[in-house]
Amino acid sequence: MDREEFMKGKVLNALGLVLGIAVGAGLLSMLISTRPESKKGKPPDPRPLAEVKTIFPQTYAAIVEGYGTVRPSETLTVVSEVGGIILEQGKDAAEGSLLEKDSLLFRIDGSSIVAEIEQLEAQTAAIDAQIAEIGVQSESDRKLLEIEQKVFEVAERDYERSLSLFKKKLISEQAVQTNEARKNEHLLSLEKRRSAISANVHKVAVLEANRRAALATGKAKKLLLAKTVLRTPYKCRVVEVHARLYQAVQPGAVMATIYPVDSPTEVSVPVESRHLPALFDFDTLERGRPPWKQVKLKADVFWQSFGEEQKLSGYLSRIGAQRDPNVRTISVIIELPGPMTRAMRDGPRGLLPGTFVKVAIHGRRYEDVMVIPERALVTDHSIFVVKEGALKEVTIQPLLVLKNDVILPVIPGLPPGSKVLLTEVAGAFEGNPVRIVEGKTKTR
Repeated sequence: MDREEFMKGKVLNALGLVLGIAVGAGLLSMLISTRPESKKGKPPDPRPLAEVKTIFPQTYAAIVEGYGTVRPSETLTVVSEVGGIILEQGKDAAEGSLLEKDSLLFRIDGSSIVAEIEQLEAQTAAIDAQIAEIGVQSESDRKLLEIEQKVFEVAERDYERSLSLFKKKLISEQAVQTNEARKNEHLLSLEKRRSAISANVHKVAVLEANRRAALATGKAKKLLLAKTVLRTPYKCRVVEVHARLYQAVQPGAVMATIYPVDSPTEVSVPVESRHLPALFDFDTLERGRPPWKQVKLKADVFWQSFGEEQKLSGYLSRIGAQRDPNVRTISVIIELPGPMTRAMRDGPRGLLPGTFVKVAIHGRRYEDVMVIPERALVTDHSIFVVKEGALKEVTIQPLLVLKNDVILPVIPGLPPGSKVLLTEVAGAFEGNPVRIVEGKTKTR
């Protein structure tokens, strides 16, 4: 009995083992049959990724930007024309002050000039007295001359009568000689009187010349005395004061610098010489006339005042005559409305001389040109374009490189719709295959 139960137990254990194996195999088969089928991976694309920009002909308005400092369009350097001690300085004669016309700047000691004027006046009075004295003497000489002329005429008649009587042998030769001597004596006296009168005329001429010279010198001294007081010739603002009270100054000393408040202001902006063609189309302008006289260019000026950006528009008034050889720039002068004009137009405030500003000059317009970013340049005269998925090098001749923009003419090698390479591709060469992505670089 025990043996039967033992055999029965072994059979049951074997059956359980077989059943477990069968169930496990079924589950394994089910899992294998239901698992997702793995996908076969694609090989990576070896072509480099290239950013491109598709370009088309467009109109390009060139804007040349720069920085400069506002300054008065005209200044006046006040110079002393006399020497002396500064005795008085105007109460408002200080840097930055706003002065009305004829306001006092300085008064220089003119006592020495006053003394010279008084001396010249005394000299003139002495000359007048001498002229008057000579005039009296000349009048007396003229009267005496008339008398002596008559006496001479009588003596001459007596001599002629005695000569006639001597010929008739009515008188002696000695009587004739006596009459002749008397006549000659009166003639000599007459000539002396005439010489005295002529000498007086010469003396008066010399004295009158000296008098005119003294008067002229006195007039000059009076003008010089007037220049000891320095006043403003117009309503102005004081830029700088170079002298001080009780200072001794020499003729030609710089006393102050001022500028008229109603005059325009200007900004000198250094511009690279290569950017001048962005301002004017020199090929179409008349030679011999300044380009700014033929084309008026607008310029916008920006600055900060009271924490806000201010803007004022002016125009290009002229271009400097010389180029700076060190930085290859040339000065472009922008003229702006003066304070009074700005106030009448309710314009922005705070644009004083010395203000640092940014300037944007609206230059010429280019028609039917291609514009690419400067970073697209491989060299100064070559770029890459993507054609049929491969790189193609194109030779270019830029019309202008302005900031980040390169302006190109339309050429056969760069037709409308060309895709210009923007990114640098390592080891790029003609025919190099690439993958492209369209860039969004902005140009004007």
